[in-house]
Amino acid sequence: MLLKNAKTILGFNDYLFVFAGVLINTHTVMAIYYTGAFFKVKFTDYLVTWFGEFLCILILWLVIRQLYLQLLKKFKGVQHIKKRLLIIPTFLIPYFFICFWYIKLIQPFFRLDHPDFTDPNVAVQILTGAVIFFIDMGFYEALHLFVELKNTKIEEEIRKKESVTSQLLNLKNQISPHFLFNSLNTLVHLIDVDKEKSKEFVHKLASIYKTTLEISDQNLISLKDELRYINDYTDLLQERFGENVNFKIEINDSEKEKKLIPLSLQLAVENAVKHNIITTKHPLKINILTQNGYLVIKNNLQKKHSNGIQYGLGLKNIRKRYELLSNERVIIESGKVDFILKLPLLSE
Repeated sequence: MLLKNAKTILGFNDYLFVFAGVLINTHTVMAIYYTGAFFKVKFTDYLVTWFGEFLCILILWLVIRQLYLQLLKKFKGVQHIKKRLLIIPTFLIPYFFICFWYIKLIQPFFRLDHPDFTDPNVAVQILTGAVIFFIDMGFYEALHLFVELKNTKIEEEIRKKESVTSQLLNLKNQISPHFLFNSLNTLVHLIDVDKEKSKEFVHKLASIYKTTLEISDQNLISLKDELRYINDYTDLLQERFGENVNFKIEINDSEKEKKLIPLSLQLAVENAVKHNIITTKHPLKINILTQNGYLVIKNNLQKKHSNGIQYGLGLKNIRKRYELLSNERVIIESGKVDFILKLPLLSE
């Protein structure tokens, strides 16, 4: 069947295009070959001639369409457009054959019998048909390319989304062992100081780790929920460091429903504790507040000597996840006295 559904090849269903195209082409050639005949010739006579042109154009369209579909099967997509444009003109061979066959053998049976309108010149018919042929093929190519470009864009978005999902998963998988490693270090220090407190620490740690697992599959979390979580975490830190670590939290109620990356606040606090000296003489002060659409984590700067060890996994994790999920950027301001981390608060 010449008019079978070609959506899988073209990228769109062209039934309506075929129907409209054949009718428009028929009216066009009738207007060119027999200008004004519609108003001067008996309607039934005009209709007979119109039907003859319609029949020829329909056959031409279906044959050329079939050739174009075969071409697309071999050379589909934007990357093969040059090959198609080189091959399409060869379709004029069957076009000329069908036109000559129609003009010589079929058209006489549909002649417009009227003294004011003679049969159109053969060369005019061939030339007119060739122009229309290239216009029709141009529409087919344009529609096919439009669909291909649209599909390519959709595929790119899907691949991008899959890539983002994969990267987010990898980043999230870093958090649990990172958090556990630092918590166990804290526990080791606490065991040497107070075994009873270390037991209490283990219970709190289990509760926090449970919460960590529950929220690890979320891309965003409300600031209110993150604060609830960080309160438990700061309790653990103060079990270890006592008054040598001071927390000051000032959060506007209007900002608490806004979103941020899960565990980002915990990682920020963890980063401050890990990279700074914490002693009675040099207590660490961490302020957490909201300011101009950001959650600000600020601490006094008293750097440890790294001994060649590379740090910063937590902050890199936070920055990368924000980049994947939004256009907002994490801001880091490191001065001589203070270290400031600003986490964007998102609406969704």
